[in-house]
Amino acid sequence: MKNEMTVSQILDETDTGKEYSSLLTDIKTVPMILDQKQNTISFPPIINSSLTSVSTKTRNLLVEVTGNEFEAVADTLAVIGITLQGLGFTLYDIKTDSRSSADSLKDRIISLEPNLVNQTLGIMLSAENICKMLKKCRLDATIKSKKILCKIPSYRFDILGPMDLVEEVALGYGIQNISTTLPPSTSIGQKSQTTQKLDELTQIMIGLGYTEALNSSLTNRQTLYDNTKRDPSKLIEVVESKSQEHTVLRDSILPGLLENLSTNIHESYPQKLFETGIIFTNDSPIKESISLACVSAHKESAYTEIKSILQSLLKTDANIECQTKTSTDPMLAKGKTADILVNGKKVGIIGEIDPQVIDNFKIRVPVSGFELVLSEFIV
Repeated sequence: MKNEMTVSQILDETDTGKEYSSLLTDIKTVPMILDQKQNTISFPPIINSSLTSVSTKTRNLLVEVTGNEFEAVADTLAVIGITLQGLGFTLYDIKTDSRSSADSLKDRIISLEPNLVNQTLGIMLSAENICKMLKKCRLDATIKSKKILCKIPSYRFDILGPMDLVEEVALGYGIQNISTTLPPSTSIGQKSQTTQKLDELTQIMIGLGYTEALNSSLTNRQTLYDNTKRDPSKLIEVVESKSQEHTVLRDSILPGLLENLSTNIHESYPQKLFETGIIFTNDSPIKESISLACVSAHKESAYTEIKSILQSLLKTDANIECQTKTSTDPMLAKGKTADILVNGKKVGIIGEIDPQVIDNFKIRVPVSGFELVLSEFIV
């Protein structure tokens, strides 16, 4: 634009303002960067002033990075600054309040143990040779008291610790130059008895016409408790989870299978799914168990069908006889729910999924299923 505009006009009338105005929602005052003559040169994070337009005649640049995380801003400034310096520009420091832009360009020092390099890579390099490998990767390194002090440029914010330097040594040495060796163990690797048993159960379920699913042990409160009407009082939640969707450790596999059915309502029926995996019990310490669950979804799905699958699974695998005893469970329909007993001990639940739960997951057909805690009697 060639004419002056107010903040409101920029946000309401320009394409850039309309696109990014959501970044300033509920903010009473907006940031502005002014020059010495009080001319506006930037309205971050929306738009820059025409005063800052760059042409082939431009000789002086102000590099300004705006963000809400100082480390991210400093790292970005370092990359841009070093890049411009490489193009022939001379960098000048700018001080704002108590900070200096030069702080973003300061080198860091990381200490590296030669033994860590050799043990990790399986090679024998002296400290002098490790320094040479690091210098090949444009990292200055010196030896001090049997340790290697490596100077990390500001733009290499991908290097967080000693193990990252081990990777740089490997690159300097040449990955292709690292010879392969056999492990020192004389034993031959093989599947554990637990894994073998799970493989057998998997093959039986596939033979019975079920498709294996694989869900994460981390799920969310809505899937695990809200939609299934289960009691969340023993919920196990991850502290400071990086994911907003997966924050809770599952204590049952059935809710995840119902979520699978919910996301596949456009597919043809019947849909028959099963999964084996780890579930977690809120104890001290937290207890891990291996569980197997399955669901059958179609218009004639019922208790008798899913019980026959349960009996076939246990009979075929280990000739185990099970009994069922009428019980209740918030996830299963009243009067069509039972505990699974082996040698008089409860090892799971079976029944038809409650209509309200089916509706919560937006599934369009009846569903029946069971869940066995295999750790209680098989693996």
